[in-house]
Order: sequence, then C-alpha cells, then structure tokens
Amino acid sequence: MAFIVMNIFLFFAIFIICFLNGYHRLLTKSKQTQEERICEQVIDSNRLYLLPSDYIIDSMDNDTLYHIFDKYVNSYQFRCCNVSRQGKRVGSGKYICADDRFKPSSPCLIYSFGSKFDFVFENAVWRSFKCEIHTFDPSLSFEESQIPYFVNFHLIGLSGNDFNQTKPEIWKHHNRPLRKVWGMQRLSTIQKVHSHKKKVIDILKIDIEGWEWDALPDILQTGSLSNVKQICIEVHFGFSFKHIIKNNGKLSLKFTSNTWGNVSIKNQLKILKRLYETGFRIFMYRTFNWGSLYIKGRKISNLDELSLININFYK
Repeated sequence: MAFIVMNIFLFFAIFIICFLNGYHRLLTKSKQTQEERICEQVIDSNRLYLLPSDYIIDSMDNDTLYHIFDKYVNSYQFRCCNVSRQGKRVGSGKYICADDRFKPSSPCLIYSFGSKFDFVFENAVWRSFKCEIHTFDPSLSFEESQIPYFVNFHLIGLSGNDFNQTKPEIWKHHNRPLRKVWGMQRLSTIQKVHSHKKKVIDILKIDIEGWEWDALPDILQTGSLSNVKQICIEVHFGFSFKHIIKNNGKLSLKFTSNTWGNVSIKNQLKILKRLYETGFRIFMYRTFNWGSLYIKGRKISNLDELSLININFYK
C-alpha cells in the first residue's frame, strides 16, 4: 500500500514539475511573440519601398531621382528590436542593431572608415562590445592626435582603386593642415593586408564625405561584403556641396555642378539597389536638414545616415 501511495505521489510531483516548466515556456514564448509583434508594427507603419529597375532609373530626370532616393532611404526594410546609438546623436556616432542574434560578441571585428581623429564611435563600441577595432583615415597627420589604446589606426583611405592621391579633394573645412599625399586602398586589399579576408566584420562604418560612391562598386564586385554583418554609412546623394566661410565667420553651403564621388546620380541610385540585392536592409535612417534642398516643392536631404543589416547571415 505504501509503495502505491509513493508512486502516486511521485507521479503527481513529476506532473506538477512538467506543468510548471511548460507554463514557463509558454509565458516566455508569449512574451517573445509580443515583443516581435511590437517590432513588426514598426515595419507595418512604413511600407517597404523598392527601387525601380535600371532601365527605369535611366529614363528618369534628376529631380525625379532625388524624390525616388528620398522615398527609398526614409523607409525601413528590416525589423530590429534593439536599435542602439553608439556615440552621441550629433557628430560621428552611428546606429547599430543590438538584437542578441545581430550584435557583436567577442571576439569581434570593427572597421571604421573616416575619422579625422574623432573617436566617439570607437569609444562607444569598445565600451559596449570590446571588439578589435581598425580605424582608417588618410587626411590628417598623427601630430597633436591622441589615439585610444584599443584603436588600430591606419593612415589609409577607402577607395575603388589602390593608389596614392597627390591632390586630395576635401569638401569640409578643417582647422588642421591636410596631408599632401593620401594612401588609398580597396576594401579587399585592406582585408588581405590585415589577414581579415575570411574573418567576419561585425560592423563596417563608412563616413568618407561622398567618396562612398567611388568605393562601393568595387566592394560589391569583389564580394568584400560577404562577411560583413552590419554597415553604418553616411550617404551623400546627388550634386555635391562645399562649405563656404562668410565674412561673419559662419559656414554656408554652396552646391556645385559635380556629383558626389564623381558618380552620376543615376549610378548612385543603382549602387543602393545593388546593396539591397546583395542582402543589405535598412533598419535605421537619419536625415540631416542642413544638407537639404527644395525640389518640386519638397524638402529633400542629400545627406543621410543609413544603418543596414546583412540578412544572408541569418537565413
């Protein structure tokens, strides 16, 4: 009799434990589903907009291309639940996706192109993730510069070719003299030099003042983005502008007849289309009003900060 009672007690104990474990999993699943639903609502409120075919792009005038660009970069293409600002909202900080399945985890690798010895972004991602960080900028010398101990700094610029630029063109005003010769390299060359060809780049930051259009076609063609998880890029679209210092010391913008990176507006839009086709989706964007112009009654920013995730990592 005692044996039967013990077995009955053991049965009910096991049942209760299983019930509680199942209930806990149900609650966890319900919570995750609710969180995912909240994220989905962000995407649902911004309809996915895809760029037209190359044939249609070639048939458009510049004003229409500006409107297409504005519509494209001001929409979400991917759901990131935990968007994290690495660095201050103003300046060189960037947005990354810090969802558990996307965020960098040690050991990790970060490339940062464009610095001017401003390490706000690098300081933030180091505190957050403790990654190996490589920063690249050819424009200024090491003199009077303080480089954080965790940053591997290289006087190299990102380009679509490997060469030395003897007459660098710069659109921004600097209070420090520029270097007269800039060493420029392709991303594939840089990855090879540093033995990173087969390594995953967790975050690729590109902020190179309009020359992203010169570098990106080669990057796409060589497949250098296949091991890149996230891209944070400052995009300059359309016709370039320069800073003009007025008599009162204030800066103003003067638009030129040249396009950013000397790449046509149509090809700039096609490059964004290639990024999408390669698997990169916009999960965060930010526009800069001071780089805006009015086209057909609409205010359009030609300076935008985009953050994209590579969906090929998570199929």
